[in-house]
Order: sequence, then structure tokens, then C-alpha cells
Amino acid sequence: MLLRVILKNFLSFEDEVQFDMFPNMRKESLPNHITMAAGVLPTLRMAAIYGANGAGKSNMLKGVDFIKLLVTNKDFLNQSKVSRYFYALKDDPASQPITLTIEFVTKAGKAFIYAVEIGEDGIKSEILQESGLGAKGNKNVFTREGDTLSFAVKPSDEVQQMIKVWLKKNPFASLLTINDDMPVLSDENIAIAKNWFHEELLLIGFHSFIPSLIELFRRNKEITEFTSALFKAVDLGINTVKVQTEDFDEWIRSHDEAEPLIEKLNKMQSGGISQITENRIRRNITVEEGVRKISQMMFEQFGKNGFSKDMDIVAQSDGTVRLLNLAPAFYDAMMVGKTVLIDEIEHSIHPHLTRELVKIFSNKETTGQLIFTTHETCLLDQKFIRTDEVWMVEKKDGSTHMYSLNDFKIHNTINIENGYMEGRYGAIPFIGERKI
Repeated sequence: MLLRVILKNFLSFEDEVQFDMFPNMRKESLPNHITMAAGVLPTLRMAAIYGANGAGKSNMLKGVDFIKLLVTNKDFLNQSKVSRYFYALKDDPASQPITLTIEFVTKAGKAFIYAVEIGEDGIKSEILQESGLGAKGNKNVFTREGDTLSFAVKPSDEVQQMIKVWLKKNPFASLLTINDDMPVLSDENIAIAKNWFHEELLLIGFHSFIPSLIELFRRNKEITEFTSALFKAVDLGINTVKVQTEDFDEWIRSHDEAEPLIEKLNKMQSGGISQITENRIRRNITVEEGVRKISQMMFEQFGKNGFSKDMDIVAQSDGTVRLLNLAPAFYDAMMVGKTVLIDEIEHSIHPHLTRELVKIFSNKETTGQLIFTTHETCLLDQKFIRTDEVWMVEKKDGSTHMYSLNDFKIHNTINIENGYMEGRYGAIPFIGERKI
């Protein structure tokens, strides 16, 4: 579970800003929205982030994604890339380092704090600690300050020298990635923390789609059944979502469009290829035990008098395709217990449908988390969202600031949607009287 994120000198965040999932325990509404992280710390399961266009909502999610990529991919960052991440609206953006901190709890119940400072020449400092969650002191796993290293599980002098050489060759690489090159760090906490980023944290961007979507549905019956149930619940006129798989050599006899696919398939050594049409995965071709197979998503849709027909993904609306790409993320949050962050959850989706999606998660008993940015004001309803789950984002002099709706004294009977639209809580666009 994500507990908090702190960002400074990163993208639109000049000053230090904290986003967290800590509830106001004096609030009695929607108690099922609170779970106990590591069995001891009350933590919210959901958060919505509001703000005007360009205020920096997406940049908070980009900060989390930046940390995830840094600690899972040794080659993610380099000297030419790092300059684009400093807060740019000042004379010397790199005069101060990018500072990022994240605190989280794994599904196994281990809590960690990871903090990193990055300058224009590389990582200046990096710390991984076991978090005491405020009840006890934090314990060091490793600390990296320039060339100085310290470890809870201390490697030999020879291994430490190898680590220093590796860091000198890879100044922008996180120490969490060193075991990908050479297994020299034996502390299991390093693997546990890194695994949270790999397996338990999921980010869905505004234009995200899943290249392996068809294979994901084909090989995971539970996700397919969950998605069919979700589509029924939001009344899309779709009864079943499924994957249809055929013998490729049989399929090409009745499809003129097969020629380009055959050329690609002949060059393929292993794995598979995907056919993408209008930013959606239309078909997937694999070779299994020497047999070529073609698969595609199909949607059983209803007409008059109970008539039904299977329609492919090209026949679906952008909203249906967006929901199809979100469905595995909702499954991960609701059924698997992952932390899922979604940028602009309402993209291409009707407000009532978006509202229903959030209500479905709101009512689910789960240890997973759903954190999303949105402009959709109909979600500001205290029947299914708490005020301490709503965050506001504003810019002042070009720098992004964040604050919780919990900072305001709001009775649980107040219509917070109306209050937001009237500007009582800020984080709305200011439109001046200018002639165009």
C-alpha cells in the first residue's frame, strides 16, 4: 500500500509537497474505506486528485512512476534525460537536486521508506529504510551518500569495492538495481522492497493501452470473468467479454488483410506479434508448439428480441476500449490488493459510468488502493467518497501545491460538488474576461 509521496524540485513541484493516504480518524463516514497497513496503521484505500488543466495533477503520478522506473530499470535515467525533470521556472534548475521520497507497505506486511536525491551528474544520495510507521524508529537497509555506503547486512570489503566501481560506471542507477547485473547484495529487504515496485504498484497513463491485453485475457480466466461482470454492472449492452482463438493458417484463407501479418509472422522467431488498429490491440498472433494461432477480443452484444452477436474490438467505442484497458487494473486493485494509480480516470468514459466505477471500488472490501486524477465533479459525493480522500492541486507563481479537502471543516451533509464548482476549495481554473 502507498502511504505517502514527497516531491521537491521535480517537474512543476518547486517546493516540497506531500501527498498521503492517512485518514482523519475523527470522521465516521465510510469506515470501510480505511484499512490497517501492516496491521497497525490506518490507511485510506482511495484518493481523488482535482485541479485545473496544467496545475500539475499528472505530475504527482509521474513522480511515483519516476521512482518506480528508477528502482526497477538501471538504464532508465542518464545525464541527457535528467534535465527534463528539474523544476524549470528558475534561472538554475539544477542548483538544487530532485528530491523524492515514498513510503509504502508490501502485501507481506513489510513497511519501507525509499528516498533519493538526484543532481545533474547523478544520484547524490539514496536511502532505503524499514519504516517504523511512526510507532518505532526506522531501521537502515542501506544508505548511499556520495561515495560512502552503509548496509544493514554488510558485504565484504571486496564486494563493497565492486559496488563502488559499479556505481561510478552507473551514476544514475539506483542501488536497488545492482543485483540485476551482479548478485552482490544479500539483504532480503532489498528484494522485498523492489518487488513492491515491480508487482504491487501499477500506473495507468492518459494514453495507456496494454500491448499484451489479448494474451492477458486469454491466459487469465479470472480477469476475463471479472471484466464481463464489470461490463454488465455498468450496463454497456455487453453480456460477455472473451478471447476468440483460431488456427492462423485456417483464418488466412478467408481474410484478405492477412498478407502483411504473414510477412511479419515469417520473420518472427518466438513470442508473438500484435496488430494495432486505431490505438487498440485488434489481433494477436503466437506460435505455440509449432502451430500458429490468431486471437482477438470479442464482445457479445444484444439487439432486439434477445438477438446477440459477437463483435470485435474495432466495432467498440473509445469509451468501451478505455474501460477494457482499465478492467485489469480494477481487478488488480479489488481482487489482488495492488496499489493502482490512474491518470484522468474519466478519459473517454461517460460521467455516470465513471461514477459507477468509483462506487463499485468504494463498496468493495479490499486491501488494494485506487488513486486517480480527474475533472469529474460528480465523483464529489460524500455517499461514496470521504473528504480526506480528496486532494486539490493548484499552481502559484508556476509552482504546484497540493492540499487535502480535509483541511476544510466540511460537515458530512454538505454537497462538496457544488462547493467545489463555486470555488470554495480552490483548484479550479480562473477564466478572465478577455476578448478573443
